[in-house]
Amino acid sequence: MTADTLIACGKGHVFWGKWVPGASVTTLRLGPRRLGMCKAGRHLSLLRRAEESELTAEQHAALFDAP
Repeated sequence: MTADTLIACGKGHVFWGKWVPGASVTTLRLGPRRLGMCKAGRHLSLLRRAEESELTAEQHAALFDAP
């Protein structure tokens, strides 16, 4: 089982999702990025793993402080 990972899309949306290195079921792998659906904006986009340090204060609050 994989842990949830922070994922960012090309439009700047950030969301939690599964990211398995070397494997993908619902996305097309393109090197370190993947072509797939953005869960936050509901659009097709290049996705990448995001680091917590990259988040704005608003994004951090929405992802980590939510009930």
